[in-house]
Amino acid sequence: MDKIEIGNDLKVSKIGLGTINFGTKLDANAAHLLLSKYVDLGGNFLDTANNYAVWNGGDGGESERTIGEWLKQTKRREEMVIATKLGALATSKEKGFSKVEGLKRDVLLRSVERSLKNLQTDRIDLLYLHIDDFSVSQKEVMGTLADLVRQGVVKEIGCSNFFAWRIERARLICQEKGWPFFSAIQQRYSFLSPSATADLFPQVALNRDMASYLQNYPQLKLVAYSPLLKGQYNADQILDPAYDSLENRERLSFVRKQSKPNSWVLKHITDQFGGSAALVTTSSIKHLKEIMEDADF
Repeated sequence: MDKIEIGNDLKVSKIGLGTINFGTKLDANAAHLLLSKYVDLGGNFLDTANNYAVWNGGDGGESERTIGEWLKQTKRREEMVIATKLGALATSKEKGFSKVEGLKRDVLLRSVERSLKNLQTDRIDLLYLHIDDFSVSQKEVMGTLADLVRQGVVKEIGCSNFFAWRIERARLICQEKGWPFFSAIQQRYSFLSPSATADLFPQVALNRDMASYLQNYPQLKLVAYSPLLKGQYNADQILDPAYDSLENRERLSFVRKQSKPNSWVLKHITDQFGGSAALVTTSSIKHLKEIMEDADF
């Protein structure tokens, strides 16, 4: 499995494993088997978050704890690149993503401490801001992240579901202060694009504006989530109304003519912006094996 570089010294497999269902929809034993198979197939990039998965009835720490247990049992920590996200943990399950912890300094520090404990590790390789928080000064946010990097508990930082103009404001602050800047952005991205009016809240899909930003700042690597759109490329019809357009129907028809549609899409995504990573989420070892073994990169 080919790798790309994120930041100064992270080398991650082009296909990362999304662990959103670990410890909730997928029990620990099944998750551990999947993790081991993923590594055996050449993967080293695990993606989780401190709110995975409240919507499945959990408290938000299940995925991180499941990974931490596996790392402890297998002693494979040094082989892995562990990415987690913070800021979107719901403080009220009834209100969902409309009421989350946010990005205040004390929240960031407390969340990192909790994630380190859950993951049973002394560092987070890649820490994302899961969603933006307009109520907090970006200087406070980026300064706190700089402190965490300086302390050695975080190696690289990134953001997810941000708008390009907010990323640029953060870059200018970091440039002025001499602070580390984002090295990765995790965004919803596939071969098909949602319509401009699609409401995917709290997710933000990669658009032309973000594509232009990534092209101009190649040091900022894309980590694409939902690359296969929940089985879209196995179907002849558009499954999600948010993606139903004439252009997407034509694109889907083209992909469906490929010998291995899913593999073609993943290669297309990981070839973008000078090399990107794509996160796949599955509960099936058979499905994971098909994806990893068919990957022509």
